[in-house]
Amino acid sequence: MGKVSVLGRETWILLVTVVASGGAAAAIGWYLRDHKREPEDVTLGFIGPSLAAMYLLVLALALATEWQTIGSAQQAVGNEAVAVRQIYWAASGLPPAAGNTLRAQVRGYVTTVVDHDWPEMERGTLDDASLKQLTTMSTSLLEINTQTSEAANAQAYATGQLGALVTARAQRESEAETRLPAGVLLAVVITSLIVGLFPFAGAIRSEKASISVAVLQAVLVAVAAVVVFQLNNPFTGPLGIGRGPISAVAAEVGAH
Repeated sequence: MGKVSVLGRETWILLVTVVASGGAAAAIGWYLRDHKREPEDVTLGFIGPSLAAMYLLVLALALATEWQTIGSAQQAVGNEAVAVRQIYWAASGLPPAAGNTLRAQVRGYVTTVVDHDWPEMERGTLDDASLKQLTTMSTSLLEINTQTSEAANAQAYATGQLGALVTARAQRESEAETRLPAGVLLAVVITSLIVGLFPFAGAIRSEKASISVAVLQAVLVAVAAVVVFQLNNPFTGPLGIGRGPISAVAAEVGAH
């Protein structure tokens, strides 16, 4: 239900952007129809493509950076789910009491990740609640007195997987707190405004076809800028990383 509402909100943001930008551009175009101006000269014909190239460069930089962050976050979540699952099943090779303790700690960890970490990451932050659980898990695992080779192997394997889990969680935290530099966001806004308004400032012809194309360009530029802002957090937005892999592990180990 939470995911549906998020997608619904984002869809409404895009719709409002389309209506607002289209309405504003249409109003400007309608105004210009009644105020004859000279069509663009050679200088404006050169500046237009130059501004478009600059806009596309800034937009590509922003989207490529965000795509890389989303991919890295997705990999971290996948690695984390695998490590949690392996630690849980490694507990079967430990002495019964130690195995039960480790399984309970794993269930507590995935519950914290799903119910606590994800809402925080959607807000762009992450505290150390789940990290403290990993520290406790590591201490308990190292204190196990293994008297058989099977238990020793299970302990060594679980310890190795715990190290991978700590690394994956650290990567997830890093990506959750990663944002585009303010300068890049500002550049997206400024170049979007320039490219969206340039046809009107450049004295477009007053024919309906010319104004319609200019309005469409303004709408597309506005939507692209909004998408950049929506993708700025890898755990929200239309491509946001969901809890699916961790939730699947939680169901598998009986955490929920």
